[in-house]
Amino acid sequence: MNTKKHFQKSVHWLALSTQVLAIGGLLSLSAHAQIQNQPPSQDKAADAVAVTEAGAASATTVPAPALPKPILPPPATNKWTGFYGGGHVGYGWGKADTSFTPLPTAASFINLAPTTLRPDPKGIIAGGQVGYNKEFSPVVLGGEFSISWSNMKGTQTVTPIIQNSGTAFPGAGFISAHQDTSWFGTLRPRLGILPTASHKLLLYGTAGFAFGNVNYSATSDFRPGGTTQYPAAFSKTKKGWTAGGGAEIAVAPHVSLNLEYLYYNLGNEAITVNPTPALPPFQVAYNWQTKAQVFKVGVNIH
Repeated sequence: MNTKKHFQKSVHWLALSTQVLAIGGLLSLSAHAQIQNQPPSQDKAADAVAVTEAGAASATTVPAPALPKPILPPPATNKWTGFYGGGHVGYGWGKADTSFTPLPTAASFINLAPTTLRPDPKGIIAGGQVGYNKEFSPVVLGGEFSISWSNMKGTQTVTPIIQNSGTAFPGAGFISAHQDTSWFGTLRPRLGILPTASHKLLLYGTAGFAFGNVNYSATSDFRPGGTTQYPAAFSKTKKGWTAGGGAEIAVAPHVSLNLEYLYYNLGNEAITVNPTPALPPFQVAYNWQTKAQVFKVGVNIH
């Protein structure tokens, strides 16, 4: 009897346990489904925001790629700044118009009409130069002193002598004018520009003071048809002005070649001479122009 009651009781507890387990399983499945269907919790959203902010912060701390450095022009070399000196050779031709003026008047002189001869001198020149440049890229300022030996000379002779009436004076008389330059020099500033990026080429203009030693001579010789002559011959150091320009190119670190043109004007020179033998009141006045153009090529050591 007791055994039977004990068996019935065991069966009752077993059934109750089974029901509890079943109900627990159902509750677990329902809770899991609810969790899956619910939106993320505030904590999870905050975590997501934190992750996003961390990623953004990490992105901002990544260094930007380095930009290429700008290409700057090369620094100025100032290759033209400093003292220089060198030599040159060249050729010159002058203008030496020489007027013959009979005095006291052409009408009273009779035997000589006012005349102009052109003994334009020409010849080789050679010399040296020294100077200083200061470069203010692309402009170059400087100054130069040059001195040149000169072989520029010229003579013109006309025969027979033409009288004031336009007819020839009898005999083999003649008039003649001569001019030659022994040497000349210049002292002048230069203003140049460097037209290329390499600064090897210098183009410049120049003007300044000129001076030189010039020999003058002239004569009006009426012999043998007449008895007189009017000779003049003298040497004088003249002063004037010059202007021109040139180009200079650097061919080595301290060497340049130079091509230069100059025009100079040393003014006029005049003299009035008495006849030999004396024959007052007659005289002849001579007046020479002293102008020239020269081309020079040279080399400079800087």
